[in-house]
Order: sequence, then C-alpha cells, then structure tokens
Amino acid sequence: MADINMFEKLDQTELQMILNKLPMQDAVRTSLLSRQWKDQWRYLSNIVVKEPPRKEIEPSLTSFISGFRGKKIHKFHVQFNYLPDKEEQVNSWMWFAVTKEVEVLKLDTAMDGDKDPLYLIPPFIFCCESLVSLSLKGCVVELPDSGNLPNLRTLSLSRMEVGRTNGGTIRKLTSMAPMLERLSLVNCARTRNLNVDVSGSPRLKELSIIETKVDLARTTGMDIFAPSVKKIIFLYASPRKDYNIYDVSNCIEFTFAISEQLREYLWTEVREDWLSLRYHVALLNLLPHFQNVKVLRICNWCVQSLYKAEVYDKMKSRVTLFCTTLEINTAFQKWELPGVAYLVKACPAVEDLCFVMAPKQSQIPQLFLKPNDFEERWYWRHEARSLVTAHLRNLKTMAFKLPGARYHSLKLWPKNLAIFFKERENGAELVAALKQSSHKQLRVVLSTDKQHRSFNKR
Repeated sequence: MADINMFEKLDQTELQMILNKLPMQDAVRTSLLSRQWKDQWRYLSNIVVKEPPRKEIEPSLTSFISGFRGKKIHKFHVQFNYLPDKEEQVNSWMWFAVTKEVEVLKLDTAMDGDKDPLYLIPPFIFCCESLVSLSLKGCVVELPDSGNLPNLRTLSLSRMEVGRTNGGTIRKLTSMAPMLERLSLVNCARTRNLNVDVSGSPRLKELSIIETKVDLARTTGMDIFAPSVKKIIFLYASPRKDYNIYDVSNCIEFTFAISEQLREYLWTEVREDWLSLRYHVALLNLLPHFQNVKVLRICNWCVQSLYKAEVYDKMKSRVTLFCTTLEINTAFQKWELPGVAYLVKACPAVEDLCFVMAPKQSQIPQLFLKPNDFEERWYWRHEARSLVTAHLRNLKTMAFKLPGARYHSLKLWPKNLAIFFKERENGAELVAALKQSSHKQLRVVLSTDKQHRSFNKR
C-alpha cells in the first residue's frame, strides 16, 4: 500500500518524465500500477517501439495509435521487420507522426540482406515542417516535386540506394532543408555510383560517409560536392574504383578510417597484393583534396596501407598536407612504422601531433606488407631522429594517449617511460629523439583514461 501511495503522489510532469524513458509496450503496462497511471500512456511525447524476436509489433502499435490522445509528440522511433504487405499500415504510422508534429523521426526496417524488401517513404514525410531530426534505414526515397523541411537539422540515411542515376536525390533532398547541419550516409548505393552533392544546403557543417560492407561493388565510384561542410568523416571497408572530389574548400577537419570488418575480409578471403594496393591508391588519391584542412585524423589501417608509399615510392607518392593538428591511431607495430613516417613527413606545418595507441586487444595484424621487409629497430631509431630534427620544426606538442588503460606511475619522467610504452617501445623512441633534439619549449603529454601528465622538454 505504501508503494501505491508513493505512485499516487507523483504529479503529471513526473509521471510523463518516467513514462517517456520507457519503450511503448512498457509504458502501456504501467497503467496497472494505479488509477493515476491508468491513461498516462495516451499522452506520451516519446514513442519508441522495437519489434521483439518472433513477435510482430503491428497490432500493438496500431492499437496504441488509436488510443493516443496527445496533441504533439517529440520522438517517434519504430524498428521492425518490413514486408510489402505492411506498407499501408506503416504509412498510417508515418501519417500519425506527421499529424502530431513529430520532431525526431526514426524508421528502421531491420534490413539485413540485399534482397530484403524496401519500404517506400510516403511523400508527405518531406513536407513535415516540424521535423528536426530524420533517420531512415532500409527505405526507398522517391522525392515529390516540391518539399519543405524548414526545421530539419540532422539527416541520416542508411542502406538506401541513392546515386548518380536517380536524378540527384541527395542534392534535391538536402535542398529541401535549408537549416540542415549534419548529414550521415551509411552503406548507401553499394551497387552503383554514389553522388554526394550537398551544394544546395549552405548551412551543412558535418558530413559522414560510412561504408562498412566489404561486398561493395568495386566498379562503382563516388562524387563529393560539399562546399559548405567544415567536418568530414570518411570510413570504408572496401574502396570504390574512383573518388571525384569537386569541392570541399571549407573543410577544416577530416577523419579517414577503414572499417574493422576489413580484418576478417583480408585475412580469410583474399589477402592479395593487388587488393592491398587498392587501399593504398584510394588513400593517396583522397589525401591531396584535403591538404588544407587544419585537423587530420588517420586510423591504424590507413597507416599500414601507406607502407608502399614510404618504402618503395617515396618521391612518386609523396603528398604535402598543411594541417596544424595531426592525430594518428597506431600501436607503433613494425608494419605501421613506415606509414607513421610517411604521414609526419607529409605534414610540415603540424604543431600538435597526437598518437592514439590502441589497447592490445584492438591492435591490428600485419596485412599490407611482407613481415621481413626491413629491420625494425634500426629503421625506426633512424627514422625517429630524422622526423624530429628535419620534419617537425613547427611542433609545439607531442601527445601519446592510451585509451582503455590505467597507469598510476606517471609521476616520474622519463624514468617510467618503459612502463607507459610497454609493448609499444617504438613510441618511446620518438620521446628519446625529442630529448636529444634542439627543440625548445616543446610539451610532451602522456595520458590515459584516468591520468594526464605533461612535461616541458628543456
């Protein structure tokens, strides 16, 4: 009885705050707690429905909508397994969300395979003036002749076939949203060319292009025309045949990464020189287009793929980048060292150099070179000294980060470097080279998730 009285004492605001943190099915069940809770689910502002295994959500969601009494909703998130005979019912859900002036709409058809049916987005979605965030997965977009998304700030498209041959879908869609700030494209147009033209969205600042599937058609290409974008994140598992970068003139921050799915793909399926060469060529073709960014981040797979450029084609493959902040993800393993050297030499203006050293369980295997191509210790001792004395003339800060690690012995320096760089001894070689250099007022930073130590090199 005491517990029931406690429920009765909650006011309307507190009740709604609790219910809006629950999935729809659980929110409805709370009507059994007390009389005060009985009809509260009818006024939810956040409606989140995820289809459980071996159970359809259609009856419960349709019943919920018919009993809903609220005037507006903030979030409408539906995840379910789509089949063509559900189209009319799904359309009614979307119409419900639009008429309730939804602000955050997320539709996930739980698409897994390429042969899964796709849901055709009804055109009235693109005239929803209340939308602030729109996320669609496993859908087909056929845009109306005119649309209006005046408040849309975030747009995410996943597993959707949009490309060069469909009349500039991305350009047309982003042009409908004059306030759009963030665009994410995940595994879109995997079987044909992808045209990322966002020139009609002058406020767009962040663009993410993520391709995690290794079965991407290798004959396809990608065009990027993003004159207003300031931050670009580019991740792929398998490179396309060609990348045409037409305008990224305002980009100041570029992150380039290769998907973790690459490891199993290369190791078990192909592991051939021609394939590793494709990653090498793709990266070297992309980097010059981003030579004027201020912040450059490169993952460990990319570092390894640059081996050929540093060891064999030093002059032919050399690029010059003018970033002032360079972040390299590396554990300083043998097969990553030439790529690290290549990147540092390519960035003569760098002032802040950061090495993010992956935990042991996340370190990558050797895939892109023969393991006996050079003698590791001699090569890196020579390269470390050369990098510090000849290529890092503008350096102000060199940082080493150990994510996921905790060390309590960073108080003394350099006596405890061996502990910090355990299993990453090649990183310590760079610090040793700094000590012997003529650099003045240079700061060295050692950090983990729990500690942060900085030292001035004298």
